[in-house]
Amino acid sequence: MYNAQLNAVNQRLKRGEGWIGYRNSTKDGVAVPSKYLYFAFYQGSQQKFVNTKTNDPEQAYRQLLEARGHLSRGERLMPSEVARLRFENLIELLMDYYREKKPASMYTRRTESGTEETFAGLDKLQQFFKQMPVTEITAMKLQEYTKWRRKEGDADATIRRQLGRLRSAFRRAKELDLLTDNHIPTFSLPKDSDARTGFMDIEDFLKFRQEMPERLRLTVTFLYYTGCRGGAAAKITWAMVSKDCTEIEMSGKIMKSGKPHTIPLVGPLAEIAAMLREKRKSFPKPTDRVLDFYAFRGTWNRTCNRLGLGEYDKKLRHYAGLKPHDFRRSAARNLIKAGVDRRTAMKITGHKTEHIFERYNIKTNDDVKDALIKVGEFKIPAVAEIAMAR
Repeated sequence: MYNAQLNAVNQRLKRGEGWIGYRNSTKDGVAVPSKYLYFAFYQGSQQKFVNTKTNDPEQAYRQLLEARGHLSRGERLMPSEVARLRFENLIELLMDYYREKKPASMYTRRTESGTEETFAGLDKLQQFFKQMPVTEITAMKLQEYTKWRRKEGDADATIRRQLGRLRSAFRRAKELDLLTDNHIPTFSLPKDSDARTGFMDIEDFLKFRQEMPERLRLTVTFLYYTGCRGGAAAKITWAMVSKDCTEIEMSGKIMKSGKPHTIPLVGPLAEIAAMLREKRKSFPKPTDRVLDFYAFRGTWNRTCNRLGLGEYDKKLRHYAGLKPHDFRRSAARNLIKAGVDRRTAMKITGHKTEHIFERYNIKTNDDVKDALIKVGEFKIPAVAEIAMAR
């Protein structure tokens, strides 16, 4: 009976529309039919075989028509193909991208069986989405994750970064044609944190630099005037410094943007060029690091504590106050106040987008005062003069 129904269903299909039947596999030299019916058809030059999970030829026929309908609407993939993807597959795609492009910080940690690569927030994502098919990662499921992490004490900005990584993983899968826009859930991310307001004026910086050990003065001067990220600055080698020490070409491998970044050592950085020429007399290797970051954070914390720029508890080893990354904000603000146009300023600091640069270009009460003084210098007619004119 089933053979008759199966033949009748296949007769309805025109040439090139597909085929429904059992697939044979070989076991001990004997052909063994599949447990369930399959349907097959060509998409371009590729033949697709799909397990229908049924032995009813009519149900298999309807599944074939539905699959062909998805593809006729421009969907490159069928739901059954996407359903095979799981959360772990997305993360592996993202990790491969990070290893190749290095757009985000990855680190290696020890495990019971050896070592593994990971990134911040991955453990929490794995705990919630473990073995979950991508078709089940919906907007509602993302909201459940947000509520769970808030209950566990994570700030909204932290949750935003975690879900941002998952969104990037979905985008990578789309770029590799493993899913389409229809399979990517809506990511309603929590609000980002407000921009920090820490910065340092030049007068305070000169005092701060004088308080730092001599071996670290070159480092803080470079960070303050260039706005370079500390992580990238720590990886600058002598191979990146020009022979006359008037230029540093930072490799794309150490930049967050993945693109090379050149810094001319002129203006306030001219003294850095002089320092580098002096250090080069000791014939450092091309692979040696240029800037000294040994015990940098501890020295920074203690110096800021002495100058009233932060508070450092020696017993608890807890610090709150001005941070090294605030020099990046200081550089952005100083460049704009000096009249440098935004595009040029972004080239110096290495900012990739206007949005992020705007967060770093901090406005202060002094900026407001300057604006009001300019308004005061503009001659505005008095109220009486306006009345007389009428």
